[in-house]
Amino acid sequence: MFSDHLYLHPFFLILLCSMSNHIRASEEVGYSFQHFSYAGPMAVMQLANEWHGELKRGDDAISFIQNEVFVKSGGFHLGYLTRNYQQFEIDNELARGFYYYNNEISLDEEYRINADLKAKTYAGQGLRLGYGFSDLASHQDYSVKVSPSFVALRLDNIIWGDFQGELFYNDTKNWGGTIDLDYAYTEDHIVRRPLSGDYLGWLYGLDLDVDIATPWFDLDYQGINVYSRIFWQGVPRTTAQVSTETAFLLFGFEYYEDIELNPPALHYAQVAAPLAVLSGIVNLEGVSGVSSVRVTPIKSFYYHGLQFEREINLFGQVKPYSFALQYDFSSATPRLSLEHPNFSFVFASQTLDVSRSQQLVANFTFHYTF
Repeated sequence: MFSDHLYLHPFFLILLCSMSNHIRASEEVGYSFQHFSYAGPMAVMQLANEWHGELKRGDDAISFIQNEVFVKSGGFHLGYLTRNYQQFEIDNELARGFYYYNNEISLDEEYRINADLKAKTYAGQGLRLGYGFSDLASHQDYSVKVSPSFVALRLDNIIWGDFQGELFYNDTKNWGGTIDLDYAYTEDHIVRRPLSGDYLGWLYGLDLDVDIATPWFDLDYQGINVYSRIFWQGVPRTTAQVSTETAFLLFGFEYYEDIELNPPALHYAQVAAPLAVLSGIVNLEGVSGVSSVRVTPIKSFYYHGLQFEREINLFGQVKPYSFALQYDFSSATPRLSLEHPNFSFVFASQTLDVSRSQQLVANFTFHYTF
């Protein structure tokens, strides 16, 4: 599972040495999967499937996928994770041009637009080292836990930059325009120049988890790339102009550059408050109002609903679990979540047919304590 190249970087040796004494007395092992995607122009899965599907009215797109296998002991957290992040700022007019081309649609009149596309994508794998600071509250009815973690990822894929210009389209044989390019990449998707070599960069980031429990509410916060940097030596880069309407195809510079980038941060917070104020009218024991927010550079999402807490007997052991049903009114998306001491599950989609949904959330975590 571990990459053959991880041992090349001294940072990972430091992490492994610092954790060696704690892993021998492991208290918890687990696996987590996080997936969040949103696409304004069309359904997420159709957008990834070469723009085939029903065209929507929205703009922009974002996708975050992360897998992690982890060990926890004595407050320490050591995990191996893979992460894939894609962010596209694309207006609906440009999306419509992509849609016409990929679906081979012929138009009676020329479709001409001023195009502007910004992309920030990266993918890689690496290690996470964290520590949970518990018992930060001075009162016995309060519980505060702050868990920062340092992430180091070896990146093997990046597209970072933008293009803008005037484009036209009639059919798949009569299209083009003039665009200005300024982007770094490991795979050239525009001019499609063949490149040789192994271009690798590194992401160093700070993630943060905060859990607060009080008699009146419970607050959970997760921040990804709260503070982070990407360092890349010798990444291919193009600053040029491409034109199909003049005598030249590409005019400008192609070169290799050492870059430092700021990966976008992602934030998620959820607060649950017991509905005890109405307990004298109806039986609301174990029922809480729950609201959550997901903040991304593209769009923010707000979910509101109810959470039900119960106890269940499994294999002779009584354990608590909670089930929550929420709804995001801005995107008309229901969200279901289930939490148990050993696992948690989250799913959100506008329809049961996920191939038609512009928003998809699928999170799963399993951990075993011994």
